[in-house]
Amino acid sequence: MKDKWKEIVSIAVSAVLALVLFASLLVGLGWNMLLCMGLSLVSYAGFLLVLRPVRRIGRIDIEKLGNGEVLHERLQEAGHDYRRMREAADRIQAPGLRQSAFELITIAENILKFLTDNPKKIPSARRYIDYYQETAANVLENYVELQDTRLLTDESEKIFQNTAEAVVTLKDAFRMQFQKLMQNELMDMEADLNLLRQTLRAEGYEARKEEDCGEERDGLRNEKETGV
Repeated sequence: MKDKWKEIVSIAVSAVLALVLFASLLVGLGWNMLLCMGLSLVSYAGFLLVLRPVRRIGRIDIEKLGNGEVLHERLQEAGHDYRRMREAADRIQAPGLRQSAFELITIAENILKFLTDNPKKIPSARRYIDYYQETAANVLENYVELQDTRLLTDESEKIFQNTAEAVVTLKDAFRMQFQKLMQNELMDMEADLNLLRQTLRAEGYEARKEEDCGEERDGLRNEKETGV
């Protein structure tokens, strides 16, 4: 909606600027009307090209992604369900469940940020977006709806308890989904660390480090023995 509004504004501003140019050339300079119209149309296209908002996912231009529009829509869906979760969690009155819900939201926020920074990972998050996060939003909203009725029955108490258990399960599911999304990045980081170790070992740094660690351990041992 925000992007659509920006696009409408850019079209309106471009049209106004083109009309101002047309009036200036026709009335101010007395140029031929057809020439003024032609130049105004060309200028309108130019203004539109310059003023048209560049839609991005993170820092990446949507048009530079092969299926940028689809990825943008999927990310919008994820953002919508994330906001639903936050709004519902803000209304939860039970302290324990409220804290657990915000822990869940923290994981969801990290996933959303990761997908924004790495839009090519969005297709891999299809299951998370379509099922896990939407289910979490529904669970929290249903809890708040029942909470607001102030209905205290055995059945409602059972639902409250089941909701608390569901949130704990969802936290584990969110972490698992995040770990899957991060798998390649974790492997790359491990490869970089292994390369760093090999480089340091080749330069003799690790041997010196081991000696330093040995001296530090000896010093700590002496402190414990002497109490100084």
